[in-house]
Amino acid sequence: MPPSAATAPLGVALVGCGAVARLYHAPALAALAREGTADVRALLDPDPARVADLRALFPGAAHVERLSELPRLGIGLAIVASPPSCHAAQSRELLAAGLSVLCEKPLAPTLAEAQSVVEAARTARGVVAAGLFRRFFPATPTIRHLLTAGAIGDVRRFDCFEGGPFTWPARSPDFFARSGLSGGVLLDIGVHLLDLLGWWWGEPLDVDYEDDAMGGIEANCRLRLTYAAGFAGEVRLSRDWALPNRYVIQGSRGWIAWEVNEADGLTVGFHGSDVAFDGRLAAARVANGLPSAGAPAWTFEQSFTSQLANVVAAIRGSAPLAVPAEQALPSLALIERCYRGRRLMPMPWLGADEARQARIFGAST
Repeated sequence: MPPSAATAPLGVALVGCGAVARLYHAPALAALAREGTADVRALLDPDPARVADLRALFPGAAHVERLSELPRLGIGLAIVASPPSCHAAQSRELLAAGLSVLCEKPLAPTLAEAQSVVEAARTARGVVAAGLFRRFFPATPTIRHLLTAGAIGDVRRFDCFEGGPFTWPARSPDFFARSGLSGGVLLDIGVHLLDLLGWWWGEPLDVDYEDDAMGGIEANCRLRLTYAAGFAGEVRLSRDWALPNRYVIQGSRGWIAWEVNEADGLTVGFHGSDVAFDGRLAAARVANGLPSAGAPAWTFEQSFTSQLANVVAAIRGSAPLAVPAEQALPSLALIERCYRGRRLMPMPWLGADEARQARIFGAST
C-alpha cells in the first residue's frame, strides 16, 4: 500500500442508518474522523429522514441509493447496519465489489447464509468482520484469561440472565415478524451471549432448550448447556421480564460475576474469604492487546470505536482482524441447534384451553 494510502482517512459507508447506526456506529465513526483515521463518504437507507439525521453529523457524506455506487466514491469499508435479513446479500455484494465489510450482528439470520458470507470473503480483496462488539470490552477477555489460567479453579456451573422489557427504538413491527427473522430473543440477544460462552469454553456437548414461541418468535427462552469439562449452566433471556442482567461463574476456588454490558468492570471472589475484588479494568486494553482510538476510559459505547479501529487497522495490514466473520458461525450453529430441539416453555398461568392451544401453536413454530 502506498504511504499516502496508509495514512489517509479510510473512506467509509454506512449501509443502514437506523438506531444502531445512529446510536453506536456514528459516534465511533466521528471519533475516528477526529483522529483522521476514517472519513464517512456515503449513507444508504431507504428512509430519507434517517439519512438526513446522519448527514447532520457527516455533512460531506453522499446519500446513495444502491451499493453499486460505493466504489466510485472511494469507499474502502462498508458498515452493514441494515435489518438482519439483508446482511448476507449486502455483505456478499460489497465483498464482490472489492470493499471490506463490518457486518452488524447477526452476520445472517441463518447459518447457511452466514457461511455464504464467509465463503465470499475467502476469495475477496477486502476483509469481513462480525459485529460482536462485546469481545472488545476489557471485562470479557479478562474473564477469558481468568478462566484459562484457572484463577477460580475448575468451573462448577454458570448462570447467565439477560434481558428486560423491550425498549429498543424499532421503527416498524417487522422486528417481531417471523417472516423477517428466523428467531426472536435468542437470535437477537443470544447471539452475543452464546458468542462469549463459545469464546470462553468452546462448543457445548449437550443443549436443552425451551421458549414461549407459539407460531411467532420467542420473547423468553431458557437454555441448559453442558460442556466437555464436566460442568453445566443455565441461560435465561427475555424481552418482557426484568432479569438480573448478570453472569455468575462458580469455580472450585472462587467465582466471577459480571454485569451485562459493563465494559470495564467485574467482580472476583474466593471461597473462604470475605474479600472480593470489584474493580475497573482500564489497563486491560494494553494487557489484552485491544486497539484504542485514544479514549482514556472504557464504556459500552467506546467498544464500537475500538471495534472499528481494529477493522481499519486490519484493512491497512497493521493488525490482525480481531473478530473475522467465521468466528460468528459457532453461535449461529448453536442457535439453530436450539431451535431444532425446542420445547414449549411451561406457562402455568394459562388455563387448560389456553395451554392446549399453546401446545398446538408451539408445535408449528
